[in-house]
This record gives sequence, structure tokens and C-alpha cells, in this order.
Amino acid sequence: MGSVQSEALRKILQVQKEKESDDGSGDVVFAMFLEPHEPESNGMFGSMVNYVVNHFQPTPVLVHCELVVPCSPVRGGPVIFATYIGTKSAWQTDQENNQRYYLGATANKWRAVPIFGKHAARRVREACEKSVGVEYSLLRYLTAAWGVRKLAPLVPDGFRAPAHCATLTARILKRSIEGVLRHPSAWYGPSSLYTELCNDLKSRSIIPDSTNVGSSVSSQVDRLLRHRDEDVSNMSYADVMSAIRALTLKASAAEAFEDSVMSTMTQKQLANALFRWSVLRQLDG
Repeated sequence: MGSVQSEALRKILQVQKEKESDDGSGDVVFAMFLEPHEPESNGMFGSMVNYVVNHFQPTPVLVHCELVVPCSPVRGGPVIFATYIGTKSAWQTDQENNQRYYLGATANKWRAVPIFGKHAARRVREACEKSVGVEYSLLRYLTAAWGVRKLAPLVPDGFRAPAHCATLTARILKRSIEGVLRHPSAWYGPSSLYTELCNDLKSRSIIPDSTNVGSSVSSQVDRLLRHRDEDVSNMSYADVMSAIRALTLKASAAEAFEDSVMSTMTQKQLANALFRWSVLRQLDG
């Protein structure tokens, strides 16, 4: 009888601990993938990277990836985490640069893939915090190429190990969400990471009927996607999250339904919504 009571107490304490650790940021994060486009000038090194990612990856070719991590409604905080050539990994907090880049130079060129897991946003945020300041590594693209991937398990994969965008994104996800990726972090390039995350989303079989939303949520979706920047800045956290949830379900259902055209369209809509919120919310303080 004593062992039964001890097990019951353990479960109660575990549930209590999980409740206390839940910061309200939710059970989904978003991997953001950039489609091929005319890049801004990055010199010879940037041209080399652009050539590698465009010619040594499977289709669909995607040239970059990063994360959008929803924040706690109480604590707030930055939500875009990325690494770029010539910089170290960091939260993207420069408001002017974010607006110029995400809502200008690369606007409408992103796809967002939802990734689900218990307390996913909190756990991914914690992994991102441990990954701030990681050196960018072009060499990591070698183990993402066909024929060389068998060497990927030999590549150092600690939080501080050098990484390119897909290595870093995969590393963070593997440390945060159990079972979402099957291979070592160094195995992935942006395109292969995109394909595997889409397959994981497809396996969840979110049916189209589950994406029906009321007129109130539909109006918030329209506001987030199409209204003026000022209108988006003034949206409440609850309204934004309702709109993003609706777009997340649509993207998830399109993937489960194996409709490639609809999948791309809904992923692009979701990406636009996430970046408009991520950038413009900060303009409002």
C-alpha cells in the first residue's frame, strides 16, 4: 500500500511541477525557411555560401532557416533566433534591421513549419539561450551533402559548437522536443531539415475540419496579414495568438492532406503573420 501511495504522490508532485514550469508560451514553435532569392551583397564568402546552398541540396531548395519562438504573455521577450554569415547566433532584437529585412528585403519569401511538443516554446527558448554567441560555420555544410552525411555523427554538437543555420536549428530542436528529428544535427541543410519537419507534421494527421474558426478569429487573421503596421502593433497578445493558431492549424492540415500547393501557400501565410507580429509588436514597446 505504501508503494502505491508513494507513486500517487510522485505523480501529483510531477503534475504540480509541470504546472509551475508552464510559462504560458505554448506547445508550438516555428521553423522559418527562406526561399531562393536575389541576396543582398555579402562579398565573396556570401556568394560561396549562396552557391553551396543552391546547388548541393535536395529539392525543394531552401537557402536559410531560423526559429520563431512564442514568448510568455507575462514575461515577453524576443522571439526570432537566428545565425547569419559573419555574425554569431543571437536573438534578433534590432527593430530597424528586422523591419527592413523580414518585412522588406525578404518579405513573402519565407515558409513556416509548426513544430509541436509539450512546453515546446519554453524548452526551445531555454535551448536558444544556451546557444547565443555560436560561431557561424560554412564547413558544417559538408556533412549535410549526399555521400558525406555518414560523417555527421562525428561532428561536435555541443551547445557552443560552430554551426550554420540548419545545424543550429536542428541542434536546438533535438535538445528541446523529443523525437522530432531522426539524424545528427550536422546531417541537415535547410532543405533536408524542411522536408523532415514537414514529414513529422504530416504524420500528426491534423484534419481539415479542425481548422474551422469563427468570424472573430477570421477578422484577426485578416488584420494580422493585411492591415496597416500600426493596426498589427496595437493587436492584443490574445488576438495575435488566436490568429496564429488558426493559421498554424491550416498549415498543419494542408500538410496532412498532402496538398503541395495549399501547403506552400499556408506556410507562407503563417510566416508572414509570424514575422509581422514578431517585428511590429516590438515597435509598440
